[in-house]
Amino acid sequence: MTGVSLYLLEIIGIGYTLHHSRGDRLRECLAFSVRLSSKHFQIIKSLQNKNMSRSLDDLLTEYFQPEKLKAAFKAYEQQKTDFLQQGEPKVQMGVDGISYPTFKKELDLRCQLLSNRLLKGTYQFYTFREIEISKPSGGKRVLSIATIRDVIVQKVLYDAIYKEIEKDFQATSKLDKVSFAYRKGKSAPYAASLIHYYIKQGFIFALDADIVKFFDKLSHEYLFEIIEIKFGQNTLATKLLRRFIKTGGLPHKNQCGKTYRYRFHHHKPILNNQRIIRTQGIPQGGVLSGMLANLYLHEFDCWVLNDLSKKYSLRYVRYADDFVILLKEKELIPLVHQEVAQKLQDIKLELHTDESKTKHVDIAKDFLEFVGFQFNLEHIKVKPGNIIRFQERIIEKINKEPSYKTGENSKRRFNFFIKYVINKKVTGRGEKICDECSGVLGERVKSWMGFFMGITDIQQIRELDKWIRKEVSKHFYTKYQLRLKKSDFKNAGLITLEQEYYRLHKRKKCLCEKPNCSLSQMNDSKAIQDTGASQTISWNFIGNFLEIIFRKLFAL
Repeated sequence: MTGVSLYLLEIIGIGYTLHHSRGDRLRECLAFSVRLSSKHFQIIKSLQNKNMSRSLDDLLTEYFQPEKLKAAFKAYEQQKTDFLQQGEPKVQMGVDGISYPTFKKELDLRCQLLSNRLLKGTYQFYTFREIEISKPSGGKRVLSIATIRDVIVQKVLYDAIYKEIEKDFQATSKLDKVSFAYRKGKSAPYAASLIHYYIKQGFIFALDADIVKFFDKLSHEYLFEIIEIKFGQNTLATKLLRRFIKTGGLPHKNQCGKTYRYRFHHHKPILNNQRIIRTQGIPQGGVLSGMLANLYLHEFDCWVLNDLSKKYSLRYVRYADDFVILLKEKELIPLVHQEVAQKLQDIKLELHTDESKTKHVDIAKDFLEFVGFQFNLEHIKVKPGNIIRFQERIIEKINKEPSYKTGENSKRRFNFFIKYVINKKVTGRGEKICDECSGVLGERVKSWMGFFMGITDIQQIRELDKWIRKEVSKHFYTKYQLRLKKSDFKNAGLITLEQEYYRLHKRKKCLCEKPNCSLSQMNDSKAIQDTGASQTISWNFIGNFLEIIFRKLFAL
């Protein structure tokens, strides 16, 4: 019998004794467990990681088959399709110059080539197209546009490793209710409802924090260390993630050297030796970026919950690089601010010193603004900036109305505009209904009202409804000399924001245990049946059990 096996028997004996012992006997058992050398402990942990990595690589082998890659492309295609406008999806071109029609025409061949390179471990990401876009809060951020093939690989890799990473985020119920960006079942509205609940509990003083250029300044050294601990040093997942992170960018310019704006999906970039070498930060815009950001800040989340919360009574909510720490005492905000800034420095990050970015908020006197919502002691409201942006989009729709080919009859044009433009803007993409229980499938409706359905100030949306009727009436009178009454909107079947708000609150969710059709769950049953799965489960159990024992030791 090997040395490791003997030590495993000792561990099992310790576990049994721990379960059935108390008092002095428990202490004797813990003292005996100290004799486990750190060398053997590391052997067992390395075996655990090795087997977990082998199982994950086996799972990646399944995900990197041509059929799975084609399914990922079709999901991406659907995501990029505008349900209001007919025509091909707005799939952007990468630096390889391959357009959406070309890629789709050669889909079988390209997915086979992708699969071959991925399985051989020779796949390399193309350089990203880098563009600057305006942030809602002001300033600019760089968006990285990947090639179509790289988007597919990112999506499949994300689905394959998501559950393994999510285990860390769901380690405890408290930790699971901290991070709300880039996670399934979590969202900005969910974070907003939790903040509102905490405010009602008396946590009315807030440190509203923002990290300086978070995505651009992530430490590669620190991030690679986290990835290797999680997935192993030479695994397929680690290699692909390292390549993704290190992939550089290229500013996108036209023939005259002018940088294109956001709408450049028909233009091929010029490779003019301006490639940006990425030595820190991660590309923004892909599904992997958000996952890696959460992984990077996981230690910080644990520190706030396990260490900082022991010193101060607080509540903590994070959405990407923006987070709020809520307190019951105003004088504690500077102390918490100082400790948070120091902890972020430890992981190579910096907290904004600008008072417009990192704020101390007394919610009894001022509004707290977070993830598009505005909070006071009584209500959740839509942030004023989001109201303005919604109005701008409605104006865009109104200005496009003359281009619709719906005949010369002004009343008919009005009815069409209300039914197919305004109503679609209010209700969004619609909902998937369960065939068995008639409940709604999915988390929430993808619409403006679906996002803000958690607000409690109904007067805001009533004012918006009045504004919509006013702007539409003004347009049809100016353009067609058509005078409209409130009854005309009703007869045309206008769905108001207020009606949609109450409908969303009354809808019944699906209660059936129907499998999700996402890529991440297509192969779960097959993965569990892998030859190494049961062995991996046992090693995971032993490794986790060892950690519990040593935590008990150090606690004593």
